[in-house]
Amino acid sequence: MFQMNKMSKVILASTAAAILLTGGVLSPKQAFAANGTPNYEVKFNLDPSIVVDGSHNLISSVRSQFGTGSSYKSYRVQYMDTASKTMDAQGWSDRIRKKSTDSTHQLQFKKRYPITNGDINGALTTAANDGLNSSASGFEFQVDWTISKQTLSVQYEKDVTVSGFSGSGLNAPNLASSQSVSVSNAPSQFKNWTSSGWGTTQLNNSVIYGPIDFKRYEGTIDGLELDIEVWTILNAAKTGTEDIVEASFKADTLSEATSARTDLINTLSTKGWLVQTDVLKTSLIMERYAPTAPTPDTTAPSVPAGLTATATSSTQVQLGWTAATDNVAVTSYDVYRNGSKIGTSTTTAYSDSGLTASTAYSYTVIAKDAAGNASSASTVASVTTPASGGTGTGSLYYNINGSSVSYLEAETYTAKTGTFTQTTCSACSGTANMQTANGSGDSDANYLKYDLEVTNGGSFYIYLLSTGPDGSSDSFNVAVDSGSNYQVTTGSSGTWAWKKPSSSLSLSTGTHTLYIKVREDGAMVDKIAITKTSSTPSGLGGTALVPSTH
Repeated sequence: MFQMNKMSKVILASTAAAILLTGGVLSPKQAFAANGTPNYEVKFNLDPSIVVDGSHNLISSVRSQFGTGSSYKSYRVQYMDTASKTMDAQGWSDRIRKKSTDSTHQLQFKKRYPITNGDINGALTTAANDGLNSSASGFEFQVDWTISKQTLSVQYEKDVTVSGFSGSGLNAPNLASSQSVSVSNAPSQFKNWTSSGWGTTQLNNSVIYGPIDFKRYEGTIDGLELDIEVWTILNAAKTGTEDIVEASFKADTLSEATSARTDLINTLSTKGWLVQTDVLKTSLIMERYAPTAPTPDTTAPSVPAGLTATATSSTQVQLGWTAATDNVAVTSYDVYRNGSKIGTSTTTAYSDSGLTASTAYSYTVIAKDAAGNASSASTVASVTTPASGGTGTGSLYYNINGSSVSYLEAETYTAKTGTFTQTTCSACSGTANMQTANGSGDSDANYLKYDLEVTNGGSFYIYLLSTGPDGSSDSFNVAVDSGSNYQVTTGSSGTWAWKKPSSSLSLSTGTHTLYIKVREDGAMVDKIAITKTSSTPSGLGGTALVPSTH
């Protein structure tokens, strides 16, 4: 037991007695039946510049004074609240704490009530009126007594196992796990505080304040366990850390708390260790570990370069350009035709269809990022569509790479002969398809021609997204170069389906010509897929290739 100044003891004891007689801060009123019964926790702050060393450990004279020894227990703690601290505004806190030697975490929900002029029962009555009374299952009542004030804490604690973060060590759960475990274990009084589900909403929108590590040394004061904790938290400038040192003990009765509090004040004051003002530790943590608002992104992407426009038919133009760059990321490109926006692309290509034959068009592209920043417009790319029923892409080739599926729009043929015509189709990939009129007949001279430049050659399957005009299926013939015809049976009754010949076709590395020939009149083809796999494409398939020179 440490020694006290006798005169100080007399003065403090007399003061306490006078306060008790006059109903001051030390004397709770007669408790109502429904009120909770509190214990008492006395807390004082010690001067960290005096009582801890450069390694954030208690110095030996403090340890010796209270018999703590040199060993300590390690903890990690974090608080949950919304970014705007809506829980704190209602006097609530949600704390998740992990002791290094435990496998579980301790979850604590705490509601604080101010105690005015020592009226502890007044605070208890307010809590009871809020539903936090002696019947509130799992809650404990505690008067927190610092150097200058008293506060009623009504707290609910529970040991929980957090999946992925259990076991020994200082394992702080991530945001998703912290939200989940808090929602799952929150008491109903918190969940329904201002309205039904209020607390759950706050937790689902909460962020983490922390984590913070602290050390706990365990000693004694007047036969009671005294904890001295060293918390290392961010400093006010957030450029480094500082220590908060807190000595605390708990007592079951007011008289026991009063006596030990007096002894502790005297000892800390005599040693020069006591901080004469309250250090609001939780408030400092909530302030210094608040999420930093992101810096607005005001940087526009670079200008898309190398815009090209290729007329792939009399009604369609294929655009391509070099990707723009951005300090974060480019998310999309707005495409303009003749100065008016016509669409958006998330890639560096765009197909503009439904155009008019023998018409000049000009295009520009603008890059955008997630923040809505937009680049300047690209240089203009101009193109004139060929006459209706023209000769297709001419000397251009489709680059077919056998390592992936290659898609071709049927209407972007290299050349055609016979009765094939282009027809508008809102359900089609390029808003158009190629079809043969009734009475066209089976003819090797009635075809669509596609010039191919093949790399990584081998055996390929040729799929046609096709259909027929009536209840019975129709068909095309498919051939490569001067090879044999292979029948492709279409879907029926206007139902578009991917269909292929019964066997694959050989396309060696190099140049080839693919023919789609009339076999039954009225058959329609929208898109072509060239692939080494027998897996049937889905939907409208992927992005169609743009023909280019060798």
